[in-house]
Amino acid sequence: MPSFRQPEWQQPADRHTQLVDPVLTVRQLSRFEFNFRSLVRIDHALVFSTPKGSYEAYLPPHRPTRAEITAKRYSAVYEVDMGVHPHTTTLTLPSDNDAFEFTAEVDLSWQVLDPARFVASGHRDVPALVHGELQQAARPVTRRFPVAQSASAEQELLRAVTVLGPLGATAGLQVTWTLRLRRDQADIEHQQRLRAIDHSATEQAFAAQRGMEVDVEMDRRLRQQDALQIERAVTYGAQQHELLLQQQRQQHELALQQGRQEAELQQIEAQKIAFYQYHLQQGGVHTWALHLAQHPEDSHLVMSSMREDQLRMIQAQMDLVKQLLSGDTAETYELEGPKQLALRTVSDILNQRLPGVPQNPPLLPEGSGHGPQPEVTAAPPATPPMPASPPPPVDPAAPVTPPAPTAPPTAPYAPPGMPGPYATPGFPPLPPQPAYSPPPPAWQPPPGYGTTPTVPDPRATTAADGAKAADDDSREGGT
Repeated sequence: MPSFRQPEWQQPADRHTQLVDPVLTVRQLSRFEFNFRSLVRIDHALVFSTPKGSYEAYLPPHRPTRAEITAKRYSAVYEVDMGVHPHTTTLTLPSDNDAFEFTAEVDLSWQVLDPARFVASGHRDVPALVHGELQQAARPVTRRFPVAQSASAEQELLRAVTVLGPLGATAGLQVTWTLRLRRDQADIEHQQRLRAIDHSATEQAFAAQRGMEVDVEMDRRLRQQDALQIERAVTYGAQQHELLLQQQRQQHELALQQGRQEAELQQIEAQKIAFYQYHLQQGGVHTWALHLAQHPEDSHLVMSSMREDQLRMIQAQMDLVKQLLSGDTAETYELEGPKQLALRTVSDILNQRLPGVPQNPPLLPEGSGHGPQPEVTAAPPATPPMPASPPPPVDPAAPVTPPAPTAPPTAPYAPPGMPGPYATPGFPPLPPQPAYSPPPPAWQPPPGYGTTPTVPDPRATTAADGAKAADDDSREGGT
């Protein structure tokens, strides 16, 4: 017979081991070998078997004494774990259609409350015991429901199991459980696909709806941008138009100013032309005087040129005198006046004076430092150019027209001592001039130089010629 130290059956279990059978060890008791206090854990129950086939349990921390064991003649002892043990399992339950099944997830926690009853029941697999009781109560209930009605089936199943009573009570167990009933995996995947489709359709509809709102907002924004661009373009166009008008006004004013300047230049040129024409028409001394007034450094050149001109003029006059004195082409009375003028010219040349120069030179004006001078009647000076009148105000909006050509004055310009044919076109007429006065008598040489013939009075010459012509006519009539 084995001793107490060698159990008939023992499972290696500790506090963290997942147990199926709460009976840890089974030992046969010997009458002389009994020392279990040091071999049994304090939290385990001891179940003793009697010779009559009954079982007596000693819950922790109670232990039988040697006298009690001897008196009651126990033959075996069972060490039972009375801890709480969790367990999770999955059950397959039928539906109203054999093609589809429910899946039940069960969470258990069991504990041995009556060790003697559990040992007497003979069960060695607690989860199998509980699973059998659940299936026995659940299968008739789930058979009445389709697989799609898992919620209703779960409620009916919980009610049926509750009516059945506590699970494992016949084996001295205390079982707490939680059951969750759900469809099979294929139906779950099908429902997930349907839900995905539903979600996708809902998402697309929502995206379309929100897209329409986005389109409306984008259209409003684009319209606002177009309005701003149009306003900016209108403002820019108005500014460009204003700038163009301003440039055109400036160009018009510039054209008017250039026209006025051109008209003024033309008027100045006409005045210059008239001024130089007048002085050039005077010839000789006036021309050289004008040149010396503008270029004083050319005095030597002017004097040389004037001397050459005088010599050429003297030579020409001498040739003319010779032709007049020696010629017989005209009558004697016709040559009387020219001969006197020729004799006077010869006298002027012999007296070393230029022909045409008066005998008495003009006196210097007062204040020149040479004492008082006799009064001399001087020719009126040339009239200076009239100042140009200011131009009339110009209208910027009026079109630009070229200036009208200056009409020549009606009255010809007559310089002092010159007849009317010398009038200058474009030059303003002078005020009325005083009557012509003959120059003073020619200068007479001092005594000892003889007499110098003077130019005869043209009026006397004309009267004498008229009388002589009348006398001749009368003679021819008498003849």
